[in-house]
Amino acid sequence: MSLKGISKATVANMIGLLDQLEELEGIIGNDPKGCEQIRDLRGDLIETYQRYECMVREITQQIGVYQDLYGKIRFRFVPEKLKSLRRIIPQDSYEFILLKESIHKSHLI
Repeated sequence: MSLKGISKATVANMIGLLDQLEELEGIIGNDPKGCEQIRDLRGDLIETYQRYECMVREITQQIGVYQDLYGKIRFRFVPEKLKSLRRIIPQDSYEFILLKESIHKSHLI
């Protein structure tokens, strides 16, 4: 199953179709349970779409939080930490080799 966004227009069209079906059911005087089923389905569709919109807003907010945190780590914390370590680690040590690898990795991110 692939994830695909839910189109507001598609939902509105489906609600319009359900409204027309309910109107037709009322005009021809068919079983009242048919109208009740249509109303229930329309209510379920509206409720489901409202929950979907709420979840999209929450995900959008969480993405913003992540991007802020990532930027803080990537562009402030890591460079400052690498610079400070570079000043204190002797160049002829094994740790300096690891530091150089870390610096290289930080440029690839």
